[in-house]
Amino acid sequence: MTDLDEPVRPRTREAFGHYRRRMIVSLEIGDTLAMRLERSRTVYRASLAAVFRQLADWRAEAEHRTKRAARRRQRTA
Repeated sequence: MTDLDEPVRPRTREAFGHYRRRMIVSLEIGDTLAMRLERSRTVYRASLAAVFRQLADWRAEAEHRTKRAARRRQRTA
């Protein structure tokens, strides 16, 4: 792996949601993730640690929901 010396800014392939604009995702120095819509100045930033924690929480929640649904199905059967 190499260290990040300058921002990397790829665009998404498809348009995003009802905005019909692609997203610019930027990996910035200092382990920061920045996102904005194409032709927009509003930038949303988060640390990579915060993004990772949020993704892990969502996955744990999804697993909990599936287990809970399985228990409910088993009780009603």
